[in-house]
Amino acid sequence: MESVLYRKSVKNVEIEALHASSACDEQTAGVHAAVHETGPLSPALFYPAVTAQEMVTWTHWLPTAIVFDCVQLQSPLEVLSTLKRLQAPPEVVKEFQWAWKLDLFEEYEVRTPVRQDPRDPLILGRMGEQWYRIALWGESLLPLERITALVEQSLAIRARAARRRLWCTAGGTLLGLAVGAWLGQVTPESQPVATSLLFTSLGFFLTWFPTFLYTPENRQHDFLDRYRS
Repeated sequence: MESVLYRKSVKNVEIEALHASSACDEQTAGVHAAVHETGPLSPALFYPAVTAQEMVTWTHWLPTAIVFDCVQLQSPLEVLSTLKRLQAPPEVVKEFQWAWKLDLFEEYEVRTPVRQDPRDPLILGRMGEQWYRIALWGESLLPLERITALVEQSLAIRARAARRRLWCTAGGTLLGLAVGAWLGQVTPESQPVATSLLFTSLGFFLTWFPTFLYTPENRQHDFLDRYRS
């Protein structure tokens, strides 16, 4: 199983944290020393920040979110249990434990696909309003640029399907109204208003119901599912 760890090299972290120009020890102990000297470290020293546009990409590519609030959690056991259930590789588990020990984040979030088995999960960390990428793992990892392009295509498919649903529903409603009005005129014993309302409702229902069963969101997810396999 492939995995991607987004943590920057320890050497670069120490240099940024201590603002020193001399070479630093590349062992993890040096990072803990930096914490004592500089106080709490910003997660940005260790992990890449997630931009607003990138968060939109992950939200659509991995729509199911499992959130862990560090204020409420007394230990990392719940997160570790979730990582085990999602078959996280040992290096991903160690990465989470490393971030937990340094108390870098206020919240962790594991994102997975929807409606399918949880392939290619992503773990994020949040400090304040900013999210950071920690690790990604799975069987069919794609570059972020490719995922972004697929999400944009899926959003275009979803928008087209929404427009078609609007036009079909409006067309069916107007057709039902026209048929009802015509029948109301040619059938003397009928009640024109009631007949018009009946066929208008029938036209609306017959064109709306299929889109209720298979929504634009369904079309979007089906498109993305083909590339998650």
